[in-house]
Amino acid sequence: MRHAIRPNHTAWSVCLIPIIAAHGAFFLGLWEGVARECVPYLQGCTSISRAAREGNAIFIFRGLMMPTAALLIFFWYLQSIWLQKVTQKPHKTIFILGSIGALFLILYLNFLGTEGDFYQFMRRYGITFYFAFTVLAQMLSIRSLQKVKNSLHKRTRQFLKAQFILMILYWCLGLANVIIKATGVSWADQAENIIEWHFALYMSLYFGLTAMMWKRSRFNWKLKNES
Repeated sequence: MRHAIRPNHTAWSVCLIPIIAAHGAFFLGLWEGVARECVPYLQGCTSISRAAREGNAIFIFRGLMMPTAALLIFFWYLQSIWLQKVTQKPHKTIFILGSIGALFLILYLNFLGTEGDFYQFMRRYGITFYFAFTVLAQMLSIRSLQKVKNSLHKRTRQFLKAQFILMILYWCLGLANVIIKATGVSWADQAENIIEWHFALYMSLYFGLTAMMWKRSRFNWKLKNES
């Protein structure tokens, strides 16, 4: 027996849950009075990590993001299958890189809320490599699709173009962060927080665009059941 699964539901989940988790944690902190009132995308009064570990927000954030890490591994597995169907080439590297990123997300979540220099190092280590490996897997996916873009549906090409724009924004944000840190300006921490909120949002939007690609191509995946 085979059980059909709609892959675009998985893609939408890894797009929306992190957005809900980050903003939900921030607004819960405001409600509990432990977070500063501001617009983090514009003022950078707090980072996502700080918003997620203040008060009871950590329970919501961890509760949502831990399952998301597992879904991310499944997402990259589905992505590798879909890309193979579209490009007629295997894409195991993308699956491996994306899965490594998800494992670093779990590492980050495990140390979130802990105190001490070592734990702070592990949090930063985990989140940095989560971003790095996830973005690398996204970039390789875009590169693979661009090689066969003439064979793609017009709407799918539009989604691919939007993903490419997100990649440009990644690079611009990363470069801006490096320059700001190098100059040592007094508002460097606030700028880093602003960049983090935008970067995380854009990285999540990539998965939503992929969901629309999968739906447009009528991509389905069936789970085998030997019973």
